[in-house]
Amino acid sequence: MADVILICPPYSRIIYGKAKIKVGVPINPLLNLALLASPPIKADFKPKILDLNLIDDCDSFLRQEILNEKPKFAGFTFTTPLFQESTRLARIIKEIDANVKLIAGGPHATTFPEEILENSPFDIIAIGESDFVIKDLLELPIEDVQGIVFKKDGAIVRNEKHKRIDNLDTLPFPAWNLYDLSKYNTPSLSNIASPPGYLETSRGCPWNCVFCNKNIHGFKFRMKTPERVVDEIEYMLKAGFKEINLIDDTFNADIVRAKLICEEIIRREIKFPWHPNNGIRVDRVDRELFSLMKKSGCYTVSFGLESGNQTILDNINKGIKLEQSEQAVRLARLEGMETFGFFMLGLPGETEKTMQDTINFAKRLRLDVAKFNITIPLPGTKMFREWEATGNIKTKDWSKYNYYSPYEDIYDHPTLSHDILNKYYRKAFLSFYFSPSLLLRRLVGGIKRKTILRDIKLFFQTNWLS
Repeated sequence: MADVILICPPYSRIIYGKAKIKVGVPINPLLNLALLASPPIKADFKPKILDLNLIDDCDSFLRQEILNEKPKFAGFTFTTPLFQESTRLARIIKEIDANVKLIAGGPHATTFPEEILENSPFDIIAIGESDFVIKDLLELPIEDVQGIVFKKDGAIVRNEKHKRIDNLDTLPFPAWNLYDLSKYNTPSLSNIASPPGYLETSRGCPWNCVFCNKNIHGFKFRMKTPERVVDEIEYMLKAGFKEINLIDDTFNADIVRAKLICEEIIRREIKFPWHPNNGIRVDRVDRELFSLMKKSGCYTVSFGLESGNQTILDNINKGIKLEQSEQAVRLARLEGMETFGFFMLGLPGETEKTMQDTINFAKRLRLDVAKFNITIPLPGTKMFREWEATGNIKTKDWSKYNYYSPYEDIYDHPTLSHDILNKYYRKAFLSFYFSPSLLLRRLVGGIKRKTILRDIKLFFQTNWLS
C-alpha cells in the first residue's frame, strides 16, 4: 500500500482539448511529482504517482487505486485551468475514503489557499516551493509542518512559512523510477526523441513581467552548479529519457553558468538532444553561448519575444530591446540552430498598430516557428490584479483560463474589441506561416532533417482559420 498518492490531472484533455494540432499534444512525465516523491522515498515511505493522462476512464481508475492503496494522503499539483478538474477528482477520493487527507499545491493553490480550503474538499494547501512538504506531513504533526495552510476544527490555520532553498544542489534527484517511461510517446512536433524528460537547472527570475506569477519560485535567481546539472542529465538518460527539456524560467540569466553547463556536457562526451523549453532571455546571449549549446546537443532555441513594439515591451516590464531580440535570433541562426519565438497579442496598451508591429517583427526575424497567443491574465500576476480592479475580468470560472479556449469568456480588453483581437490573432498565423520565404525555409529544412513528410502532414491537419 502507498503512504501517499501523487496525482497528475489529465491536462492533455483539459488544456489541449481545443488545440489546433491534436497530433502535437505532448504527454510527458511531470517533474513536480517526481520531485515531491523523492524525499519520502529517502525517508522509507512509499509514494505512488498516478498520471491520469495515460488513462481513458480516470474516475474508475482513481476509485480502484484508492481502494487498493489506502493512502494517508493524496496530493495534486495544478495550474489555474486544471483547478476544477482536480477538485472534481478530489471529491471522488473523499467519496471512496473520507479519511484520506487531500493536498493541493502549485501556482493556483499558492495564490488562493484560503478560498480553495473554503470551497473544495482539499484539506491542506502547500504554499510555494514544497519539495519536502509531503515527507514532513508523513513524519510530523501537521502543526509543525512549515509552508502549509490547513483546515482544523472548522477554522483555517496558516503555519510558519518555509524558506526557499538557496543551494539547489542539496535537492535529491527526482524519483523518475515511479513512472513507466515506456508508456510515453511524445509527438515529433514537440521533440525529436521520445520520451523527453524535464530538467530544472535553476529557480527564480529577477525580472518582473506583468503576465508572470512569481508566487512559487520568487525573484531571486538560484542555480544548480554545472556539475550537478550534468550529473542529473546522466541520471535521466540512464533512467530511460531520450531527450532533455530545460524548464527554467531563465536558464541563461547567468550566461557564464549556462556556458559551463554546455562545456561540461561536451567534456563528458554525452550525446543527447536537448532544448530550453520555456525560452531564454535575448539580453543574456552571445555567439559563443549558441555555439556551445549547439555542440552540446541543443537543436532548437526558444525566445520569449512577446512583442514587436518597444512601447508594449516597456509596458509589460520585459526589460529587453527589439534590437536585442534581432541580434539573439540572428546569432542563433548563424550557428545553425532552429529558432522559435513566443509572442503575445492583447498585452496592456495594445493597439491595432502594435499588434501589426508584432506580426511584421516575427516575419522580419526569419524565425522557423512562431507561437502567437492572445494574452490571458492569470491569477497571481500584476496584469490580473490591475484588470480585476478596473472591472475587465468577467469570470472566475478557472477552467476557462486556458490559452486554447475562447478568451472572450474571461475578460474584456481595456483598449481592444474581441473582434479586433481575433482578427489579428488569425492574421498573425496566416501571415507568418503562409509567407513564401518561410514555406521555402521549412521545405529545405524538412528535407535536411528528413521530416518533410511529417511537416506536410501537420500543415494540412492544422485548422488555420479557426
